[in-house]
Amino acid sequence: MDLQYLISLKPDDFNNRDVSMEEILEWFQICRAYWQHSGDPNDPHVMLTSGKHSNGFFDCLRVLQYLNLSDILANQLARKIRVACGGVKADYVIGSPMAGITFAHDVARALGATCNMFTEKDGDAMTFNRIAIPPNSLVLQVEELITTRKTTNAVQNGIDSDNPDAVVWLPVIGSLVYRPAKFNDSSEQGGRTIISLIAKEIWSVKPEECPLCASGSKIISKPKKNWAALTGKN
Repeated sequence: MDLQYLISLKPDDFNNRDVSMEEILEWFQICRAYWQHSGDPNDPHVMLTSGKHSNGFFDCLRVLQYLNLSDILANQLARKIRVACGGVKADYVIGSPMAGITFAHDVARALGATCNMFTEKDGDAMTFNRIAIPPNSLVLQVEELITTRKTTNAVQNGIDSDNPDAVVWLPVIGSLVYRPAKFNDSSEQGGRTIISLIAKEIWSVKPEECPLCASGSKIISKPKKNWAALTGKN
């Protein structure tokens, strides 16, 4: 399997079958969009753009740039959301900037939702001022990546604060990737359960707190530009 194979895939061929997390992870690896440390201190680890050290990373946009893959993954997530919601249909699907906007749009189309909208960044907050959602509309939040839930919560707060009428949030949040440092049970997710296609525990810490540095693992910055050094693959 290679990149040419991936971009030749037809979304219609996946309408009636589930794609496993392992297969999706392989797609990410082919697109240079996923890496996770092996645990061997002889292998390097990464420094993220934040300056923190990590045992893995995801770059969803490197996969979602291919329209066929975005369609396939949106349909896969929509299948899981339908099951989780018992077939209840969202009126609105809300995404967040930036990559989350287009992915949420693809999921909304796959679900047959009436409308798709997005919040906008305002510092650390999210605002929602372009259009009013009718009162009591059923709203589903969809993200391409969830880590600490900071953005996830900001999106909900933005809708609740800025929309003139109260909406009804569906009890799930859809995400392509969920990568917390530690998994929590659904009761700790603000009353909404995260439904994802990929779920991986990946941590990021200050350099002085990095256990991989302590074990002797070499640090590599800018992993997307140094893929071969990080993975041993061109």
